[in-house]
Amino acid sequence: MDDMISIINGVSLWHTVHGQGIPVVLLHGGPGAYDYMEPVADMFSNRYKIIRYEQRGSWRSEQKGPYDVRTFIEDLEHLRVHLGIQDWVVCGHSWGASLGLAYSAKYTSRVRAMIYISGTGINPAWHVDYRANRLENMSSDEREEYTRLRSNVNTVSGIERERMRNRTQLLLGSKLKIF
Repeated sequence: MDDMISIINGVSLWHTVHGQGIPVVLLHGGPGAYDYMEPVADMFSNRYKIIRYEQRGSWRSEQKGPYDVRTFIEDLEHLRVHLGIQDWVVCGHSWGASLGLAYSAKYTSRVRAMIYISGTGINPAWHVDYRANRLENMSSDEREEYTRLRSNVNTVSGIERERMRNRTQLLLGSKLKIF
């Protein structure tokens, strides 16, 4: 597995590629989240070439706007070109599913298939209830820590940022049943 940071569409994006076969790009949720798709990648990397990346403004990628759907679509397309991939399967979760759907609509000839996992749908009104329910499932100490970490993540870098990322992931992971 090769972890890389490359200039893609004018911004430094972290990405990794492993496995062989039909290329599959995994799109994490957020936006502004981190790549949490490694467990999914591990299930398929013996049969597929798995590409994971962190979108602009996310943990290991550069925090540089603009932050709009059009730019995120172009980042994904530039990543495909950078990696020399003719076409690929696009697999997204949550916001990543919506990004994948938008990308697939624009670049139909570059998408072999689209896998849409728990996407945000067309109407974003569900976000308010989702965030409230997610926080309600945490203890008051966990909720306070999570809120503090999320509000401070953009003020740190390096090892401290990675530590905050891991702790945030642990707080969320302890409340989510993925498999």
